[in-house]
Amino acid sequence: MKKVILAALTLVVCIGSASAQFDDVKKYLMLQQYPMAKQSVDGLASKPKANTKPEYFLARATVLSHLMKTAQPPENTKMREESVGNYRKYLELDPANTGNLVTDNSYRDAPVNYYVSYYQEAIDQFNKEDFAKASDGFKNMVEWSDFLIKHKLLNYTIDTAANYLAGASHQNAKKYNEAAAYYARLADAKVGGPDYLNLYKFLMSHNFEKGDIASFQKYREIGKQMYPKEEFFNYDEMEFILGMEDETEKMKRLEAKMAQNPDDAKLSQLYGNMLFDKLNQKEANTTTPEYAAEEAKMMAALQKTAIAMPEDPSSNFLMGKHIWYKADRKRSQISDVNDEIRKFNDSQKPDKTGKIPPPPKELTSKRDNLRQEQGAYMDQAVPYLMKAEPIMAKNYGTNKQQKQNYKILVDDLIQYYGFKRQYAKTPAEKAKFEAEERKWDTVYSKIQ
Repeated sequence: MKKVILAALTLVVCIGSASAQFDDVKKYLMLQQYPMAKQSVDGLASKPKANTKPEYFLARATVLSHLMKTAQPPENTKMREESVGNYRKYLELDPANTGNLVTDNSYRDAPVNYYVSYYQEAIDQFNKEDFAKASDGFKNMVEWSDFLIKHKLLNYTIDTAANYLAGASHQNAKKYNEAAAYYARLADAKVGGPDYLNLYKFLMSHNFEKGDIASFQKYREIGKQMYPKEEFFNYDEMEFILGMEDETEKMKRLEAKMAQNPDDAKLSQLYGNMLFDKLNQKEANTTTPEYAAEEAKMMAALQKTAIAMPEDPSSNFLMGKHIWYKADRKRSQISDVNDEIRKFNDSQKPDKTGKIPPPPKELTSKRDNLRQEQGAYMDQAVPYLMKAEPIMAKNYGTNKQQKQNYKILVDDLIQYYGFKRQYAKTPAEKAKFEAEERKWDTVYSKIQ
């Protein structure tokens, strides 16, 4: 019985001793005698009754957080990381802060010291444009800012400066997803003012690039609410799509929009117009499978639009012009063959009768085949042009572009019937095509 009582007394003494030593650490912390506080906490390091308690790690973290402020590089950074490590260990051992030690007057300065230290380091790196390092520092600053707010050691709902600097440094370091996360916290809190305008623009652009259209719309609406006079927030998704520099991605976005809105005839027409411009560039390679696939998409979109909007001549006009341009390419090839024939003729000497030998059959056959292909394309193009013609004839006076397009259409019809007249097989056909040619020539002369 005597041994049991002695053991109990020994336990009480040890616990009391450990508690007293924590009191010493706290006393020196309150007196700002940090080297003495360090000696006290070092003395606890070898005492199992003390060094396994959560408070030991918090005490050590706090002492180091004060000492690091007067330490020189790189010792201060090393000391900070050791301090933060101890603080995290405390949080791991006592996640619920059961002893309310986080807000204890002796220990409450540690997260504040981290906050200040990371800020001073990161702002210096930011000013030196070392954005990668600055972004890491501001990330830590925000972490401790959130911690201080959570424990009511900082009287904010959100630390706008910390989050903004974290966002800006990540953005400059090209860590765009991370930047967006910090900016979104500010936007969700509807932080306003001229200093924050660009973060709303960034969130719109970034989410558009990612294809997160729900978030794009969300921050567009908040931006419009916060900055009602700013034109940028009036731009919708379609305007962003049309402003894209990557043409391949632009077309993918339009195709996705069309899949979501299959009944949107205007969207189909826009898609068809864009493919028309792409396919009819001078440098377009018309022989590739990609060209053929995009041509099929263009024709399908414009045919759909022509049916859905019968009073709009644009789709039929574009389909006709696309095929007409194919005929023009054949005409250009014919011109090249004719140049070869002329060169051949110029190089030949007359025979005894004064006649020049005929050009090679290979060249004349090539020219005849190209002419047939030219005529076939023109035959395909004209029905589309004729569908567009009466509507354009009625409306061409509305603006200069419509007038110009109508003149182009009528000129194509004049060329078409001139071609048909030139290669007519019978006098009756020739007379018929000649009458059509005169008819459209008269129309052209009357366009004002």
